Amino acid sequence: MKTGQSIQIASVVALVLLAGCGGGSQLLQDELEGKRKAPLAYYESTLRPAEFDEEVDAVQKAHAQSDNVTPIDLPNDSTFVEIVETQGFRIQIFASGSIDEATAAKRVLNQKVADSVYVVYDPPVYKVRMGDYASRLEANQRLTRIVNIGYDDAWVVSDKIYLRRVTRVSRAE
Repeated sequence: MKTGQSIQIASVVALVLLAGCGGGSQLLQDELEGKRKAPLAYYESTLRPAEFDEEVDAVQKAHAQSDNVTPIDLPNDSTFVEIVETQGFRIQIFASGSIDEATAAKRVLNQKVADSVYVVYDPPVYKVRMGDYASRLEANQRLTRIVNIGYDDAWVVSDKIYLRRVTRVSRAE
């Protein structure tokens, strides 16, 4: 490449860069031309909230119309599920130092059983546990089924569990 061509290319690149930078912010251009923005105190002093009363009234009317919705007939009694954390038992299926192996084991177990399955991190081991059993007897009864489907190394462990209680609430009339 000749020196003349490289100078022409360099000048074209410089012009393109300058043209790209030429579209700078309006604030910078205003400062250069002597046009400065007014301070916030000026705008606050010229604000007249009463000029916006009509708009506020229109919004309030729209809200009032949306509040006139017919209420739904609710039954006198309703029930909901309350979840309580307490000490109980779970069945430990698998333990590994790898989160990926524990997650894979959880996925496989979820396909085989209908109980809740958890991955518990007890440093440095990830443990796959299932169920929320209030008593050791209940956990042992489920353990025999788990061993029968191929988890020979499974055992019952003490753990925090989530008990689900159905609560009935009467609505006052």
